[in-house]
Amino acid sequence: MSSDLHSRKTAAVEVKDLHYSIGTRRLLNGLTLDVAAGSSVAVTGPSGSGKTTLLCCLSGLIAASSGVIRIAGVDIAQASAGERAAMRLRTVGTVYQFGELLPELSPLENVALPVLLAGGNAKKAYADAQSLLEDLGVQTASSKNTGSLSGGERQRVAVARALIGRPSVVLADEPTGSLDQRTGDVVADLLFGLPDRFECALIVVTHNPQIAARADRTLELSQGRLIADSEGSR
Repeated sequence: MSSDLHSRKTAAVEVKDLHYSIGTRRLLNGLTLDVAAGSSVAVTGPSGSGKTTLLCCLSGLIAASSGVIRIAGVDIAQASAGERAAMRLRTVGTVYQFGELLPELSPLENVALPVLLAGGNAKKAYADAQSLLEDLGVQTASSKNTGSLSGGERQRVAVARALIGRPSVVLADEPTGSLDQRTGDVVADLLFGLPDRFECALIVVTHNPQIAARADRTLELSQGRLIADSEGSR
């Protein structure tokens, strides 16, 4: 993607001078990041460098020590825990390494859950959930027990759950880390196709350089900042 095209798209994520510390340890140190709607960024770096912490700040799971985090134009950095939780339900979808599906719920119920928690219409939530499962190629998953899903099915269901609220931003934390290469490639194809299909921003944390290379941009998190910006393979 050219820099001119990138700049013309609407910013879905804007991070400025972000700091986050645990005790005396500073994990994020003046970090800056901009991701446009319809584009993807891969974040790499060694274990313990703060990649998951960054995603937690972006999703509002934890509050930043200081700085600005605008998600779809709203600064959540200093918002209350309740305000950040509401933002997660409306604006951000997250895909975790192991899917993090609730085993006591069916795949269809797992996908519909964010809308139901937000007080949405149940009939529409289930209809939208089934439509997403069909769109992502796992329509048969709705008739299975969640615990019996394969790794690839589990991650596709998790992607459907992340998309159910039509979020502005999708965050993925090592989404292929628990999958074999073939299944991981299928899930990566799905993930990196989301920005074009759903006009969302995608941020993927990964240790896998082949997965990172699929993004429009790759950034390394080092000493609390994102560096080594480069154009991806798309």
